[in-house]
Amino acid sequence: MLGYASDEDRRLLQTERKELSDLRERVSDNKASEIVERINAHIASGVRVTRICAECESGISSDELQNLLAKKSIERGTRNWLTVSALKHLVALEKWADDEDEAAGDAKRDYAETKIFESVYGILEVTRKGRSMAAITGPYGIGKTFTAKMFAFDHARLPNGPGAMYFQFSPGTKGDSGVLDAVLNALDPYGPARGNVRQKLDRILGLLKPGDMLIADECGIPAEKGTGLRFLSYLHEEAGIPVAMIGNPVFHAAVWGKRNEYDALASRTRHFSLKGNEPEDVDAFMEWRGLAGRQWKRVLTTVAQLPGRDGGLRAVVAILSDLKERGLEQNPENFLGVARAFGRVVVPE
Repeated sequence: MLGYASDEDRRLLQTERKELSDLRERVSDNKASEIVERINAHIASGVRVTRICAECESGISSDELQNLLAKKSIERGTRNWLTVSALKHLVALEKWADDEDEAAGDAKRDYAETKIFESVYGILEVTRKGRSMAAITGPYGIGKTFTAKMFAFDHARLPNGPGAMYFQFSPGTKGDSGVLDAVLNALDPYGPARGNVRQKLDRILGLLKPGDMLIADECGIPAEKGTGLRFLSYLHEEAGIPVAMIGNPVFHAAVWGKRNEYDALASRTRHFSLKGNEPEDVDAFMEWRGLAGRQWKRVLTTVAQLPGRDGGLRAVVAILSDLKERGLEQNPENFLGVARAFGRVVVPE
């Protein structure tokens, strides 16, 4: 009869209530908010939404993720954002974040605060507070990118509030549209960038909020292929937001070298040109990794200070990782052996 639930309906309702109760024991309101903030921080530090959706075991879609991270209901006809489906996704997202941190050596919580780290982090903080425009250039592999990602992670831009957003220009970025696409994808990562240059620019200005910050990495890529970077200066002035640009010697040469296409950008930007990793950086790295002794200091410093793409602490980390993968004891002799085996790293006796 109408108005009466069948035994099967009642069993399904009881099962759903039991499932919701069990999930609520695992994920409280505060826990749910912590997971949301954690995933938002990963996105703000450059992790792509498509990758999170692909790797999350619950099979969450980009639309569901967008609503969930904004604490909106992902199911039609429901007001509470913490439904059974949402809680299942949150459990899976927490596992994804745990796996991500473990794969990165839990770098979001444990890392070496080198002199370079402190310098770059400090520049970004001053830029954010002063709502200014800055450029950080320096050799490859010294820690610029890592520090920028950590800064964005610590000052993450949330769906319902302002913050820092880190992004990289991909190898194919060129021209005005390429630069604007990268900015737009960072601010609105749930859908493709569409429209002409004017429409994209208007969309970006509409998305930016007071208190936002853009941190653009690999700026040498678009700088070599056009003058699209000038839009970062325009966004800084029109939206009144701080902008930081990061790049290697190619970026330095394109904007502060003999070329003049970027003279206007250079004149509006506080430029910080960093040197390579210093012995103080190696000291901090050694303390963090639990390494000690003059021989370790000598070999690590030698590699860290190699010129070009072969040097920097990134090369040191790569060699130590290879040592571990080969099952070799971590000592200075084996380190030198693996460094020579890399081919690209030439270490003197």
